[in-house]
Amino acid sequence: MRYLILPISIALFIAAIGFIPARDSIISDGKKETPTKMIEQQEPVPELPKSTSIVFGGDIMLARSVRTSVEKNFGGDYSKLFDNLTVFRDADIAFANLEGPISENGKNVGSIYSFRFDPKVAPVLADAGFDVVSFANNHVGDWTKRAFDDTLVHLQNAGIGFTGAGINKQQAGTPYVIEKNGVRYGFLALSDVGPNWLMATDTSAGILIADSKTLPQIVTDAKTWCDFLIVSFHWGTEYKPHNARQTTLAHTAIDNGADMIIGAHPHVEQATEWYKNKFIAYSLGNLIFDQYFSPATMQGLIIRADIDIDHNVTIKKYTMKLNTMYQPESVTEKIEAPENTPQE
Repeated sequence: MRYLILPISIALFIAAIGFIPARDSIISDGKKETPTKMIEQQEPVPELPKSTSIVFGGDIMLARSVRTSVEKNFGGDYSKLFDNLTVFRDADIAFANLEGPISENGKNVGSIYSFRFDPKVAPVLADAGFDVVSFANNHVGDWTKRAFDDTLVHLQNAGIGFTGAGINKQQAGTPYVIEKNGVRYGFLALSDVGPNWLMATDTSAGILIADSKTLPQIVTDAKTWCDFLIVSFHWGTEYKPHNARQTTLAHTAIDNGADMIIGAHPHVEQATEWYKNKFIAYSLGNLIFDQYFSPATMQGLIIRADIDIDHNVTIKKYTMKLNTMYQPESVTEKIEAPENTPQE
């Protein structure tokens, strides 16, 4: 029996130390045993996309005959209007001009051309892919300041950013910033066609009004919030080509830090140009509207800008055409070479 004590004791000792956790477990791959700490690898950091796509649309008006058409043809479902606008849903960032307030309140203080939209359109716009809208235009006060204030709440609740408007002058003049792929894109909107009575002040809500005297400082301040600044103007003369005033404002904005200019209000497509290697679209025309009286107002320009981390821009243009239900029916890329940032 005494001869069995030593082997049994050794066996018990080995069994005991088997339960002592080692500092570095050993893993065998059949070729080489390596401590686990030597084979631990960090997860690779995913590379950011080389560019960000931003798609711009023109005026969205969802009242009057558009509302009637939605009720008659789509059972009140506003989302049907956007079925063929996948170009916005597919973009990294989508922007358009909201041509009127979203509210059930207020009273008509505008004219026969006053607009007010059903509150259920706010989530529809979000589902259609819109991330931010301009709310600095001549129709924002059509149904009093009460409806204006409601709009800001409805947009915020739907997760849509707004620019050119705010609870005071500071907010109205601060760009709405979206960070994408390592770049902060700022959106700033101004109206050159009023309503001046709804101009934001230090203590009251309203919109940002374009003024050639204050514009340089407004743009300079806005640029401090972002890397790439897009300035949207509501300007020009309806149904006419762009004018000298528009050119002056656009060039002034670029001279003071704007990286791109997008225009609205004329309801027809206007010219585009490059100024100091910055792209300008003077008017995109309509996106959704009920101006059935001419082919020019029943279509609009959609701009896609692909912007890389060095702020080089590639522009593609699309023609959007409305059908008789005021629904965008087709979006067709223009047959022309993509426009790139000019190289000096």
